[in-house]
Amino acid sequence: MEMKSRYEVMRWVIMILCTLMALTGCAATRVAPPPAGTVYEVPWGAVPPQGSKSLSATGFEKRLEAGLRTRAKELRRRHPGQKIPYRILAISGGGSYGAFGAGILTGWTKTGDRPEFDVVTGISTGALMATFAFLGPEYDHVLKMYTRITNSDVFQLRGLFSAMFEEGLLDTEPLQKLLAELIDGAVLEAVAREYMRGRRLFIGTTNLDAGAFTIWDMGAIATSDRPNKLQRYRDVILASASIPGVCLPVYIEVDAGKESHQQMHVDGGVHSMVFYFDFVKQLNEAFRSVDSFQSDVHGEIYVIYNGELFLSGLNNPIKPRLASIAYASLMSLMRRNAVYNIYRIWIQALIRGFDIHIAHIPPEFRLASSPAEFDPHEMQRLFQFGEQQSIERKAWDTQRAVSDYAERLRLIDPIETLETLEARPQQGEKAR
Repeated sequence: MEMKSRYEVMRWVIMILCTLMALTGCAATRVAPPPAGTVYEVPWGAVPPQGSKSLSATGFEKRLEAGLRTRAKELRRRHPGQKIPYRILAISGGGSYGAFGAGILTGWTKTGDRPEFDVVTGISTGALMATFAFLGPEYDHVLKMYTRITNSDVFQLRGLFSAMFEEGLLDTEPLQKLLAELIDGAVLEAVAREYMRGRRLFIGTTNLDAGAFTIWDMGAIATSDRPNKLQRYRDVILASASIPGVCLPVYIEVDAGKESHQQMHVDGGVHSMVFYFDFVKQLNEAFRSVDSFQSDVHGEIYVIYNGELFLSGLNNPIKPRLASIAYASLMSLMRRNAVYNIYRIWIQALIRGFDIHIAHIPPEFRLASSPAEFDPHEMQRLFQFGEQQSIERKAWDTQRAVSDYAERLRLIDPIETLETLEARPQQGEKAR
């Protein structure tokens, strides 16, 4: 189906979703949904909620602490007599704009100083690239897929009847096939090896049945002895990239005693466009448990936001149509959500005494397509821009850790900082 304009797919999606508001009673019947009113169960491979006293929560905390001890030992050996570098990478959603983040990473490799990250998190399109960012430059060739994939490599349109009375407008079977090609047994083994070195990889999805953000410990899945671990790994990434109401949701089975049911998981971006803070309490406790690690570490958080963080200051008149207004409103809401997500990470960095580096698409780069349109020409242009930004060391806006209490309070102040994050492109220091 040939689209006459760059936004037509999303406009039709919004129009159909608005129509469906009156048709919810015609929904398809689900197989084995969670019993209504029962307590939310954590699927295997997911991080238990903070404060949980379950055996799975205790096991996660012990594995996190053991992994940090292993990692600390290696880092101390590699950096004798120095502050221990501990680096986190958080990759946002953004659809086809993920080409920007992919370019940032490959360009960083070309500079020769791309670090090995201790923790990597990913949401949506960030979930697609997180595994390969985690595994390092050896997998940069996979990230270059963002210069050639098309809409047909990601989704296919379903029939109007299916879209109106079932789970979504778009079938993600093409994306499932792509994931099967990209994530194989060898990749899973590579993730497992890094997990055993104490490194961690997390992906976020949204459990619509419980209204809960779910974080998945991908290394724990990779090291599992369960026969379906490869499929679970792929399903988590697919779910994180499945826009609710637009793409088909992913049903993930949960064992609950003698019975089992299926949770409906969709794009983690429904909750957070980018994340790190959600499990920071457990990580803080693990830091405290490792001898002098907390005082010896120099932490850095890198955030790749695959979108426009700052306002351009330019008018972009919206057509007086329902779909256009709804689409523009949705994009504005998502951007505002991203600013708040980054602000939460910003606070964690300042409290912990970490540096924070943020890469984003600057206003001067004029985007020519929507994030829902996978146009190889535009994605290649965005990929090359991100890569060049890295090579020229212009990619990152940096806020260094501050020890002065008054200055830290000023930087945490939401009135001051949200304005800085949202509308001041020249704030901060350019990082090397």
